[in-house]
Amino acid sequence: MSKKSTKTKPTKNKPTKPQPEAAQIKAIERLLEAQEDAKAVQRLKPLIQRFPDHGGLRRLLVAALEGSEGPRAAGLAAFEWAERRPNSAQAQEMLLYFAMQLGHIVLADCTARRLRALGMVTPSFPVPSEVLAELLALPDGSVATVEQVEGFDIGKLYLDAQDFAGAVERLDGLDILTARNNRSMALFHLGRIDEALDGFMAGWEADSDNLFALGWAVRLRLYRGDEAGASGLATPLAATTARRLDDALIQLDALLLLRQDAAAWDAFTHHRDNDWFEESDPYPRAILHHFAACAASRLGRAADARGLWRTALKLAPEFRLALDNLSSLEKGGQASEYPSVFDFSRALPLTCINALRAANEEAVDALKTLTVSNTFLEALYLGAEEALRSLIALILSQRAGRGDLDAVRLLKDFARLPIGDKGERLGFLRLLQEQNLIAPTDIIDYRDGEQLRQINLFNIEIEREPAETDLPDDLHELLGESISRFHAADYVGAEALLTQILARVPGHAVATGNLAGVRAAQGRYEEGRQLLKQVVHDHPDYLYARCNLANLAILDGKLDEADELLKGLATRRRIHISDLFALYGSMALLNRARGETEAADSLMASLEKLVQDEDDARRLEFAKELQKSVGRGGRFRNLLGALARPIWKAKGKLGA
Repeated sequence: MSKKSTKTKPTKNKPTKPQPEAAQIKAIERLLEAQEDAKAVQRLKPLIQRFPDHGGLRRLLVAALEGSEGPRAAGLAAFEWAERRPNSAQAQEMLLYFAMQLGHIVLADCTARRLRALGMVTPSFPVPSEVLAELLALPDGSVATVEQVEGFDIGKLYLDAQDFAGAVERLDGLDILTARNNRSMALFHLGRIDEALDGFMAGWEADSDNLFALGWAVRLRLYRGDEAGASGLATPLAATTARRLDDALIQLDALLLLRQDAAAWDAFTHHRDNDWFEESDPYPRAILHHFAACAASRLGRAADARGLWRTALKLAPEFRLALDNLSSLEKGGQASEYPSVFDFSRALPLTCINALRAANEEAVDALKTLTVSNTFLEALYLGAEEALRSLIALILSQRAGRGDLDAVRLLKDFARLPIGDKGERLGFLRLLQEQNLIAPTDIIDYRDGEQLRQINLFNIEIEREPAETDLPDDLHELLGESISRFHAADYVGAEALLTQILARVPGHAVATGNLAGVRAAQGRYEEGRQLLKQVVHDHPDYLYARCNLANLAILDGKLDEADELLKGLATRRRIHISDLFALYGSMALLNRARGETEAADSLMASLEKLVQDEDDARRLEFAKELQKSVGRGGRFRNLLGALARPIWKAKGKLGA
C-alpha cells in the first residue's frame, strides 16, 4: 500500500513578541552574581515595563528584590508575575514559596490549587479543613470566605511591601474587618489622614471591640491636633479587652502616646491572662513587653521595667529599643521618665519617611506638605528614640522658620527636658538662633546634664551708656541743634546745620543719615534714598542706615535685598540699646512683609521687655508705628524719622 503523498501546508507566521536583548539579561545576571542587587532592580524595572510577560526578567526581579529589599518586596513581585502569567508553573511556584514564607496561608492554598490544575504536585496542600476553618474565622466572630481572605492576603502583600496605593486599591470593597483596618492604615501611610480616620472610626463604630481601629483613631485625632478628641477616645480604649496581639499593641501604643501610663500598665497586666499572650509570634510579643516596660519606667517601677525589657530581648535579641533602654537603666540605676518608646514605624506616614531618606527636593516638599500637628509631634518626641527626635526637630525648625511660634516654643521646651544629650538640646537652640528666632537679649532655659540653667546664646552685651563721638565739640553742638530744629519742623535750618557739619567732615555717617531724614521730610524722597545708599556704601557697619535702607526695600517689595542688608546685624556681641530697637523693628517689618506675623510679633514682644525709661518707650512706639507701614504703603518720612531723633545726650556722647 503506497503512502499517500503529503503536501506541506503553508503556515501562518505568528508575530513574535518583542524580547529583551540577551546582552541585557547577561548584564543583569552579572550584577546579581556580584550581589549588586539594587542596581539590578534599577535595570530590571524599565525592562519589565517594556516586556511585562517575559518570565526570565520577572524571575530575576524577584531575586534582585529579595537581595536588596527583602522577602516582602520579592513576594509582591512574585504575586504580580503569577497574576500576569496564571498558566506559568514557574510563576505560581514562586508565589507559593513566598506566600508560605510570609505567612499568607490562604493565598498559598489557592496558589497550590492552581498549580495542581497545571499538573504539578503540591506537598502539604490542600490545607486541612480544620486549619482552613481557623484561618477564615475573624476577630469579630464572623467567618470570611476563602476568596475574601485570599484578597486580604494579597492586600497585605502590597501593604507590607509599602505599595500603599496598591494596598488601598486591592482592599477596596473587601468587606471584612481586617481588610478595612489595613486599608485605613494604607491611607494613613499615603498621607490621606482624614480618609484614614474616617475609616478607623467607622470600623470601631461597627465593632466596639475593634481596638485596632480605635487605637489608630486615637493616634489620628492627635495627629490632626484634636487632643481633647483623642483623650475622649482613650477611655473606651483603656477599658476594652484586646482580642488579639495586634489589638493590644496599638492599644498600648496609643495610651503611651497620650502618656496614660497607668492605663497602659493595667491593660498589659490583663493581657497576660489571654490565650493569645503566649501563642503569638515572638517579635510582636517583644514589642508588647517593650511597651509595658516603658509604662513601668515612666511610673518609676524600675524592677518591672528591667524584667520586661529582658523578656523582650529573649524574644527578639536584636530589638534595639529594648537594648538601648535596658542599657540606660543598668547604667543609671533609676527608671527614666522619658524612655525611648517609639521609632519610625507608625510614627509618620511612610511615604513621607521614604521621601526624606532620599534627601533630595522631594524630601523638602514632603516636609512642607506634612499635615501632622505640633501637638502630635510633641507627644511623639517625649517618647521618641534619637533618630525620630532628630526628624521631629527638623520638622519643627522648618515650621519655626515660617513663623510658627508654637514650633519655636516646643523647641525651647525640648531644650529644658532630660531627653538626649547636651549636644542635642543645644542643637535645638542653635537652629532657632540661625533663623533669628531667638533674640540676642533672650535668656533661655537649658538642661546642662542634670542641672537646668539659664543661658544667653549670643553672649550679647547691651550698652546703655552714651558712646564716644567722633565729632569735635562745636560740630557735636551743631548736630544736637539740627535735631532740635528738625523736630520743630524747621527743615531748612536743620539742613543748613547738617551741611556745615558735612563741609568739615565729609561723609560723616550720622550727619549724612540725618540729612536723608531731612530730605524725606521735605518730600525729596529719592535724594534721601541715595544719601542712605551712600552711607551704607561708605560705612557698612552703620546699623541705622542699613536698617532704614532695608525698610525702604521692604516697602518696594524687594525682600531679598532687605534681608541682605539686615544679615549679620543680629549676631553682634555688643549693641547699643538704640541700635537694638532699630534692628528689631526692621527685622519685624521684614517678617510681617513675608506674612510671618507671629515671628514679627515675637520680635516686638522682645522689645517690650527692654523698655526701662522714656527713651526706650519712644523707641518702642516708633518701632510699632513702623509695623503699620506694611500693607498701607508707609511713607518714606515715617521710615526715616528715627534718624533725626535726638541721639546726643551729653557733650561728646552718643545715646540714641
